[in-house]
Amino acid sequence: MSPNTRFLRSSALWTLYALLGLYAFLQNAIGPAVPFLRAEFKLDYTFAALHISAFAMGMMVAGLVAPPFIRRFGVHVTLWGGQLGTLLGLTVLVLAPSPWISLVAILFAAVTGTVSLAAIQMSVADLAGAHRGRALLEANMAASITSSAAPFVLVLGTFLGTGWRTLWPAFVLALAATVIFGFRPVARSVPDRPAEEKGDRGKLPRAYLRYWLLIFFGVGVEWCVGFWAASYLKGLPGHSDGLAVAGSGVFQLAAVGGRLLSSRLTSRFGEKRLLAAAIVLTAAGFPLYWSLANAFVAFLGLFLCGFGVSNFYPLGLSRALGAAGSQASKGSSLTTLASGLAILAAPLALGAVADHWGLSVALFAIPLGLLAMLSLLFIKRRT
Repeated sequence: MSPNTRFLRSSALWTLYALLGLYAFLQNAIGPAVPFLRAEFKLDYTFAALHISAFAMGMMVAGLVAPPFIRRFGVHVTLWGGQLGTLLGLTVLVLAPSPWISLVAILFAAVTGTVSLAAIQMSVADLAGAHRGRALLEANMAASITSSAAPFVLVLGTFLGTGWRTLWPAFVLALAATVIFGFRPVARSVPDRPAEEKGDRGKLPRAYLRYWLLIFFGVGVEWCVGFWAASYLKGLPGHSDGLAVAGSGVFQLAAVGGRLLSSRLTSRFGEKRLLAAAIVLTAAGFPLYWSLANAFVAFLGLFLCGFGVSNFYPLGLSRALGAAGSQASKGSSLTTLASGLAILAAPLALGAVADHWGLSVALFAIPLGLLAMLSLLFIKRRT
């Protein structure tokens, strides 16, 4: 398919977007739900934080088990079966009588959901063809929108008296609607046994490793910015908790805007140029955010950072899948390993540095990560 071919969004592609959005919704609901779990089970901060780590560990496990699972059972069973597994894990979570059960439930939901994610990503890339980068940006834009809805569902639960467990009916209704409207289009349009599966047991090209590392650093930078934004913004003059929370909203808004704009520009400028521009934009926004000069300057810097980092994963994923060539299922699965490892390690490492030298010093991990990404993006391959 020529890059100039018109990009058509089929019903199957919209369904895949919705499924990726469901995954992002649950992933981003864990953090806001943790304070409720902490109060309910009377947990200390360390044990409560393990619930977030459990999801990241589940992503890493899924990155290893997804390729043989897709080979054995096919794309359709992996895609829908992973969603049912996520629902089962969420059901156990809302019924959990102890924090140990809730940890296991989150781990299980993360493994099954991320296995499904691997099938979703490779299917989006397969259906979009030459417009793979644009489709993955749009899919992740949908993920940004649904993930930003998670806190509002929790607020609704507080208003209705159902608490954080409102996540369960919200997920069930959304999944049911997706199955009703999307099961048949996916069955008709998405190959269950892609041709590239034949090469799945071979070694991935060296170029793939470069983009795998780029995804690792990119996701790490994204979480170092987003995860610690509310804490860092408390250092603004006045020490307003309201301003700190509003900063998180600015970051989410910028992520949606960044993916929306880039999805319109990929065919014109190409993924590599857009990735480089996103890195430069993040680097330009970082000193404004880091300075905490005043609310306007800090929020502007955070917005620029959010606008830039929102493109790291989808564009890096598209480049990685392109480099994987005939081994798309393995390539898609291993990118979830990179993401899970970054989500698990980056915020914790930055927090450990912050405990010794302060958060402002620890945040210099962000420009270091950006430098690593630029190096990986423009490194010359040996002939």
